[in-house]
Amino acid sequence: MCGRYTYKLTWAEIVSLYRLTLPDEPPERLRPSYNVAPTQVMPIIRPAGNGRELVMAAWGLVPFWLKPDQLGKQPYATINARSDRIQTAPTYREPFKKRRCLVPATGWYEWQKTGPKTKQPWHFQPVARPFAFAGVWDTWNGDGGKSVTSFSIVTTPAAPVTAPYHDRMPLVLEEGQFEDWMRGPPELAAPMMQPYAGAIEMWPVSSAVGQVRNNRPDLVEPIVLQT
Repeated sequence: MCGRYTYKLTWAEIVSLYRLTLPDEPPERLRPSYNVAPTQVMPIIRPAGNGRELVMAAWGLVPFWLKPDQLGKQPYATINARSDRIQTAPTYREPFKKRRCLVPATGWYEWQKTGPKTKQPWHFQPVARPFAFAGVWDTWNGDGGKSVTSFSIVTTPAAPVTAPYHDRMPLVLEEGQFEDWMRGPPELAAPMMQPYAGAIEMWPVSSAVGQVRNNRPDLVEPIVLQT
């Protein structure tokens, strides 16, 4: 799965890397994050006419059909949409057909088991630039009150290089895949859901990343493992 990721881009970088056409100014809540956690509001990129727009959305998809009294009470996590279930699961099948997006990121974390009760966090970073996680989004309007835009990150089986750390990983897209993922028909998007074949850098990081309240640059710095 992908339960934490990093987003360390400036407004100028994200406009250039992802060829944004909207909005003209950065959203008020847009800022770097070194420890993005579920429920946090983060940027996604989706088609807008002939261009691309950035919108802020909550991480953890809230399906449009959810009843108001069910909000916050879903019996399962929706931060990740598995590639083998996304086309059939009620939460994701309509977003996959019509509402696919890019999730700007600079890397992600996974925790490797090192003992019966211990785990070591690692940071993973694709070498290619730009890249993005594949996502799906939805908007929940509830009973006519304030709407909620939210997203899930699509996951695949792990690539060989990441498999020793976790059995799944985010679906990483490179620039040449962006348009087909966001605008192509489902039949074009489905075969794209494969483990990433590009180069990935990885290094161990401090266990401090395990605390959601920690969000600072040194979290992504490599550490020396004790032997």
